[in-house]
Amino acid sequence: MKTVEKIVEEIITKLNITSAPVNVEGIAERCNVQVRRASAKNISGLLYRKDGVAFMAINSEEPIVRQRFTIAHELGHFFLHHTKDTFIEYRDNKKKVVRGFKEVEANSFAASLLMPQDFLKRDVDANKHALSEDDVKSLANKYKVSEIAMTYRLTHLNLLKSH
Repeated sequence: MKTVEKIVEEIITKLNITSAPVNVEGIAERCNVQVRRASAKNISGLLYRKDGVAFMAINSEEPIVRQRFTIAHELGHFFLHHTKDTFIEYRDNKKKVVRGFKEVEANSFAASLLMPQDFLKRDVDANKHALSEDDVKSLANKYKVSEIAMTYRLTHLNLLKSH
């Protein structure tokens, strides 16, 4: 079975994506997934598909970096989880929710898609020194993700070296 990283790498190659930030809405569009935004109280996003049509709703009240992550997360469900038609990403800021395997996998897909391993390795190698907080912030801005997401991804890929 292919890893999430490998699946994302294949998508990036097939769609000829060569630099950050990755245009997740463009990927959805190229895959015929409609993306719409609306205000929502308890939901970050959802993916619905039926009879060959796919639709994604994204909470317009959340910060743009969160919206991008949610789009990438829902794309994860679209590419990885073909046996289920509806996925809802609930906001759970106040309580710790145990995530099921498909949700964890979709989060991993989102991180991989927004911050492709090869792109990050290239950017980190270009720094030629251990990354500072300012470097992480700069990378987060370049990739249009939160600093927390960037820190997590760099750590997960063993690209954050201590001074």
